[in-house]
Amino acid sequence: MKDGKMERDGTYKTSDIYVVAWLLSKGLQLERLDRRNPRRVDFIFQDRPDRSELVRQFACGSAIGNVVDFSFYLGRAKRLLYSREDQG
Repeated sequence: MKDGKMERDGTYKTSDIYVVAWLLSKGLQLERLDRRNPRRVDFIFQDRPDRSELVRQFACGSAIGNVVDFSFYLGRAKRLLYSREDQG
């Protein structure tokens, strides 16, 4: 799993598509996509206090959630990744 990064402006960014889907399924707000790096797309979220715990749970395999929601948001994240749409 690629590490994400909390930014000073109160956002969190990650390029890990599975973490993106997990965070979306847990209700984090996607602000925008950053496509400046030609090798990857960063998903920029509005950070919130429980985000680091959600990422930790996902990374450790202890995440609990709705598989249907996760699957839906994984598809959504992939569509965003391969489109030019910049908003969540």
